Amino acid sequence: MVNDLFSKTKPQCIGIYMVDVPEIFNNVRNVSTYDDFKIESKFIYRPAFEQRIARREQELHNAINMPGNEPENGPFIKEIIRLPNNQGVIFDRNIPNQDDLGRVLEAHVYINHIAFIITTEILDLSPSKYMERKKTYINAGFTEAEMNEKPSKLAALRSLISRLNGRLDDEIPTEKGVCIPNGFISGDSSQHKVVIGFNYENEDFKLSVNTNNTMLADGDTLFGRSDAIDDELKHSYMKLIKKESLTVNSIPTEALFVQGIQPYDGKKLQVYDFILYANEAVATASRHLVKIGMNSQYKQTRYSEEQMVDIWDRVVSSLRYKPNAF
Repeated sequence: MVNDLFSKTKPQCIGIYMVDVPEIFNNVRNVSTYDDFKIESKFIYRPAFEQRIARREQELHNAINMPGNEPENGPFIKEIIRLPNNQGVIFDRNIPNQDDLGRVLEAHVYINHIAFIITTEILDLSPSKYMERKKTYINAGFTEAEMNEKPSKLAALRSLISRLNGRLDDEIPTEKGVCIPNGFISGDSSQHKVVIGFNYENEDFKLSVNTNNTMLADGDTLFGRSDAIDDELKHSYMKLIKKESLTVNSIPTEALFVQGIQPYDGKKLQVYDFILYANEAVATASRHLVKIGMNSQYKQTRYSEEQMVDIWDRVVSSLRYKPNAF
């Protein structure tokens, strides 16, 4: 069964890392964060993308008439910025039911058949109606730039879009930068905060790979937390059965193996839960922490413990850095 599952595999680029998964697996999580920006992505065709923009623009125009969106905060869309080369649009829009000093930059971008939605919140106290409220921020030590974030956030958004590219699921970029779901962000001279997750699921188990360069090494590791984890498990149906420390393709890892019998929907399910942290003890802004998890919770898995371990080992042993990771 395991050999059949892995008869064909494909590489997945996740942040600065790569893993191989069964070819039939598709990532179902298409959201990541890059500095203050939330990025969503989806493969669609150009006509569908254009329809999405037109529909979204109409929704935003109509929003001012919805209960709770006060007329004094109108118009709901403060500005529409058309991107060059018919690449998309950026809406500077209000947040529903809030004063318009806090708004959202919402970009819809189409690159290589991938539609990206990029959003970030901004503070803008520049309108004269906020003169009194602005004094409170000044007294709190805010600078002029901090009280009107639109210019800086818009510049950062344009920079991000200029370095963003759409890509196929198994396409591995060779230049410096980070892979996000359906996309790739080329590196530049600045250091960025990046949180990326990929999730896979079938009838038997869930698999996740998450990278994060905001969690830096501080002396705490998975094994350092394992006793506390074991104590927590004693109050549940799960128990810790194994700890494993490996160096995989020059990447130090620590893993815990947990199993138990889970009561669910009138049944008793044999449950497995594997978790691995890599580079946790040496994590830096450029050497990202990576976490891999696999579990069969709430699933009547067909696989035995030996087979689940085999699946886990095949995925973990494929963990490696992408080309030009650093």
